[in-house]
Amino acid sequence: MNDETNTTRHPGAVGGAPVGGAPGIEAPSGAAAWLGPFFNAVLAPAQTWEALDAKPALSVWIAAWIMVLSTVMAVINLPITQQIMVQSTRAAMRGQGQEMSPEQLQQMTDNMMMVGTFFAYGSALVLLLMIGTIALMIWVLAALMGGRGATFSRAFGVAAAAAVIHPLIYSVYAGIILRMNPPEIRRVTDASTVAPTLGLDLILAGPDTPAWLEVLYQRIDLFSLWWGVLVVSGSVALLKLRKGQGITVAAIIWLFFTLIAMAGALAQGFSGS
Repeated sequence: MNDETNTTRHPGAVGGAPVGGAPGIEAPSGAAAWLGPFFNAVLAPAQTWEALDAKPALSVWIAAWIMVLSTVMAVINLPITQQIMVQSTRAAMRGQGQEMSPEQLQQMTDNMMMVGTFFAYGSALVLLLMIGTIALMIWVLAALMGGRGATFSRAFGVAAAAAVIHPLIYSVYAGIILRMNPPEIRRVTDASTVAPTLGLDLILAGPDTPAWLEVLYQRIDLFSLWWGVLVVSGSVALLKLRKGQGITVAAIIWLFFTLIAMAGALAQGFSGS
């Protein structure tokens, strides 16, 4: 019954066309093809889904822009990240009654800049691997639910478009917050403060909050919600799932990575105790 409902929608409606592209909607070309789907993932998601429905291969451009901008933002945020790490290390040493000489401070600063630069330029590959992993999960879940558009290329488009939030929105937000209020890292679990959130941790977490629970609070944030909305709408439009099925896909993936993060926080707590 759901398939019949989908195929009787207006031909131009997102998700209302048979797999392979909606009749009357042409795949964008030129600048609209290699730039439009990326920015529309934030500004006009429906247009991104229309473009990817007509030509799933356009998701490659989204991934390319993600890699470029994530690297740019990582490099821009590198100095403040380095400053936070250096100041936190000095504060930890002072707490133990030690002080760095100017030579030691310069050596540590140089080493952190070198390591930070390596990770800044490598972050794009990590993000691409994450997109591919999430795309694989979306594809498998959609196929199990009987999605008519359940192909890896379409699942990759959903995952890539949803990932735009990180390099384009979150990285700008993180850079601003870190400059306004640089955190001080005194223990392993404090490292998470280098990645500021807009989540429940801002109002519910305190000094006595267990690390695993603080991670859960951090994972319930505006950016995760935004990501979930894109996964749901993309799953409906491209993979031809029902809205409830799309919500289930997003919830399962969110829960999977949340449990991994919570387990990591527990492991750090045990090692530090």
